[in-house]
Amino acid sequence: MKKRASLKINTTKELGLQLGLPEDFLIRTSEYIEQCYKKFPGTDKKGKKRPFYKANSDLKKIHRKINKLLDALEYPVNIQGGIVDRSIHTNASMHSGKKYVANFDIKNFFPSVKFKTVYRAFRMQNCTPDVSRMLTRLTTADTALPQGFATSPKVSGLVLLNVNRRLSILFKKYGLAHTFWIDDLTISGYRPIQKFQKLLNKIFKQEGFVLHDDPKKTKFTSSEERQTCTGLVINQEPNAEKSVRERVRKELYLCSKFGVDSYLKDHDLLVDKEKYLMSLRGKISFLTAANKKNMIFKEQFANLKV
Repeated sequence: MKKRASLKINTTKELGLQLGLPEDFLIRTSEYIEQCYKKFPGTDKKGKKRPFYKANSDLKKIHRKINKLLDALEYPVNIQGGIVDRSIHTNASMHSGKKYVANFDIKNFFPSVKFKTVYRAFRMQNCTPDVSRMLTRLTTADTALPQGFATSPKVSGLVLLNVNRRLSILFKKYGLAHTFWIDDLTISGYRPIQKFQKLLNKIFKQEGFVLHDDPKKTKFTSSEERQTCTGLVINQEPNAEKSVRERVRKELYLCSKFGVDSYLKDHDLLVDKEKYLMSLRGKISFLTAANKKNMIFKEQFANLKV
């Protein structure tokens, strides 16, 4: 796919043509956007209770088209989350084997990305006010970037472009690398990173964000300690923790040897077999995304007799 430097869309009619959708369909949906999604309580990847949003069929169709449009953009290599051909492995690879690693988390990221911030991001993509306003209405909910919309990861990348540019300029002279995985920021290199913390807080505040000051959310580690990035251990080649791999390996062995039903019964797991297999498949997907050497788990799962 040929990449483009910016969206540069001048009219809502042109937007419809690029999305392959009728202009009046986009207008109607954007005008009645509050009727096109449902809000429900949920728990995010970090275990915190947050509101989630589910788009209806019409809005999902539009989101698929917008994502395809955004896939054509040339995102900087530092923006990793939600971008085509980028994964937790490619993200972690940029930091593996470094002497110093720092992990930061943007506080309340999705709720903090307001309508005007998303609108400004589309304007920076050389879209006219009308087009930017429509795209913003179609990708936000309750005046903010919603968790649950398929477009949110890619839009978050657009929103972070300016702070990403500032960090690139700052870290270049120090030989430090940084990447964003949605709201997770990882910095690595051969210079201590902790001395940049105050400056980082200032930059993010100027851009409308707040970095967590909770020690559990902000970590500074050296190569003598266990270093992580997006859930992977990165002291050497990125991979999931050994304990996680061993646990899945044991499950697959027992399920293969005695059968899934016997495994669930012997371990007093009161869960439907299909739900268990779905959960196990999810664990294996994480492992294979972490490192291609873990593809053996996928092969073993495919050979289970269920």
